[in-house]
Amino acid sequence: MLLKFVFGFSLLISSIVAHAQYKLNVVTENFPNFQYINGEGELIGAAADKVRMVLDNAQIDYHISVQTWTTAYNTAARDSNTCIFSMAKNDQRGEKFNWIFPISKFTTSFYALKSSRIDIESVEDAKQYKVAVIKDNYSHQFLVKNGFIEGYNLVLINSFDRVFELLEARRSFVDLVILSDNQFKFKQQHDSRSGLLEPVLTLENLNTQLYFACNKNLAPHITKKIKLAYKQSG
Repeated sequence: MLLKFVFGFSLLISSIVAHAQYKLNVVTENFPNFQYINGEGELIGAAADKVRMVLDNAQIDYHISVQTWTTAYNTAARDSNTCIFSMAKNDQRGEKFNWIFPISKFTTSFYALKSSRIDIESVEDAKQYKVAVIKDNYSHQFLVKNGFIEGYNLVLINSFDRVFELLEARRSFVDLVILSDNQFKFKQQHDSRSGLLEPVLTLENLNTQLYFACNKNLAPHITKKIKLAYKQSG
């Protein structure tokens, strides 16, 4: 009897300790102005603020790390205790994640150097040019689905931090880049070289929603707490 009591008590203590030590892993990318690292090394932006508010209200201990999009995406797809933001929803991703709550809508456009005088009216027109896109992001998956070929007219990059150098110094390498329009507006405010670029085609069918999403195997009670906290915050 005493042995059963000790065993049962040990399980209870182990459960309490495990619960107390639980921490949700949250990954994201530097994606102004939704979420980005400022000059002081802090993650700021409307999306980051919204995610923190919901998770704080859910009373969940969490840690947010900023990575390249490919690393963040693969981590969230692989690790059961991981969530990701801000991620656009599409058919290819739909079954891989639990889409917990929406963050914001966004629009996307092809951008070119003004001096290039590139004029396109459709995605099909863009196929004659080399287009830079972040690997594994929404636009990358969209372009592949619409017939773009990696290594031919699709150039994969890890970050748009040096997009202007890429276009100016290697014009034979890249003709167009795909940017979130919010991202471009942010660059206009913080980088004078943005004046060298102009949107040449807005992808109306890419107007979609950004989400906070989690691995499909995230513990159901954690998912429920986050959804409830979001519902109550609205």
